Amino acid sequence: MKNSFIALLVCICITGMLLTSCTSTKQLRYFNDLPDSAVVNLPPMEQQQRIIQKGDMLQITIGAANPEAAAMFNTYGGVLSSGASAGGGGGGNASGEVAGFLVDANGQVQFPIIGKVNAVGLTTLQMRDSLTSLVSPYLKEPLVNVKFFNMKFTVLGEVRTPGTFTIPLQRTTLLDALGAAGDLPRTARRYDIQIYRDYNGKRQIAKLDLRKKDILNNPDLFQIKHNDVVIVQPRGIKLFDDESRLYLSALTLLVSVGVLLVTILK
Repeated sequence: MKNSFIALLVCICITGMLLTSCTSTKQLRYFNDLPDSAVVNLPPMEQQQRIIQKGDMLQITIGAANPEAAAMFNTYGGVLSSGASAGGGGGGNASGEVAGFLVDANGQVQFPIIGKVNAVGLTTLQMRDSLTSLVSPYLKEPLVNVKFFNMKFTVLGEVRTPGTFTIPLQRTTLLDALGAAGDLPRTARRYDIQIYRDYNGKRQIAKLDLRKKDILNNPDLFQIKHNDVVIVQPRGIKLFDDESRLYLSALTLLVSVGVLLVTILK
């Protein structure tokens, strides 16, 4: 009878430990359906051009054969907008606000001399061409450069460090976004990733499975867009969280004490 009791306690302990490590390794890997090869060649992916939206801050610089003439276009609200922080000496102001051209609620950018210029819905290249045409009557051989100051995205849910991230790049990928959030823990559903997107006048939620290679060939989802929100769902009860592991440790201790008591009472 005592031996049966000991065997039962040992079985409970072993079962508990197995439950904490029963996650299939395949469920934790990315792109499981890639060919088993040292090198896998993927088709080229065209870099999508980001569309200017309301509230974006643009860095716009205008040069010309006559630098003095071009200087009047490189101010915004009386502040040089060359990409440095607003304030004298190029150092920055007390608020740390970055000088640039804000796309207002009407989708326009206010410029000296030429006035308001429509920006929403254009790429930076299209905006550059539009400005080049507008300043040509005032400048000889104008050289216009337009780019975004940064890109912002949010990662929520079952990631190691959820939050909103702002990077100085013009574009980024889904893997970069997950990397910024510390990657996915074992408790994350790699097959249930959602991307909430409010972009260019259209709102949608896309679902994807990181275990499959299809995402690598889908530029619309693989390339993160400005203000995207990536949501990672947690797994079910098959995985124990840290609190459950604590309970298992307590159970293991109780089993050990029980075995010891049974041995002493023999």
